[in-house]
Amino acid sequence: MPAPRIGFTLLEILVVIAIIAILAGILFPVFAGVRASGYKVACLSNVRQLLQAAGMYASDNDRRLVPARLYLGGPDLGKTWCVLLRPYLGDERILTCPADPTPQMVSNSTDLPHSYGINYDLTYVTGFGGSNISWSMAAIPRTADLVLFFDMKSSVGAMGSGYSAHRISRVEARHHNKATVGFLDGHAKPLAPREIDAAKFWSPTAP
Repeated sequence: MPAPRIGFTLLEILVVIAIIAILAGILFPVFAGVRASGYKVACLSNVRQLLQAAGMYASDNDRRLVPARLYLGGPDLGKTWCVLLRPYLGDERILTCPADPTPQMVSNSTDLPHSYGINYDLTYVTGFGGSNISWSMAAIPRTADLVLFFDMKSSVGAMGSGYSAHRISRVEARHHNKATVGFLDGHAKPLAPREIDAAKFWSPTAP
């Protein structure tokens, strides 16, 4: 009677390895897609919460929008919108997109790491200690299609972007070729940059 075989043959081991490799090739892209979708959902939630925080700031400041940066005295150029909204944020981590590996900080300013930019055409403050041209909600004729926040490129090192100066060069489409965009009326959605590449989405005075 032949002795029972112990272990596996080389051929059997190679077959198992081949099967594992095939399954990995199928499943890894699926896992990557699920993770990317999760990042997109989390980013959308972040921007919606930022819009809520901006709304609360406006309610506490005579309906005036949070400025991109505000000089209140001190050694630097002032506090960015991220810092000004801090009292209204439940968690500072909503300032950063999970798909952004290098959130930026604005130099010569009191700032927090952030992945999102603010629309300068609504919120810019001119110069060092300059005049505040942040818009009042009461003076804005429409809100449903005006951009307030957007996914911004990490290399910019700024508070946001102005359409007249930058167009959409600072918008980062980091979610399946789309950027998360938050509008002044409080809704947010992913859009391709070309879908917001018109002055009417940035300036309340544009036709």
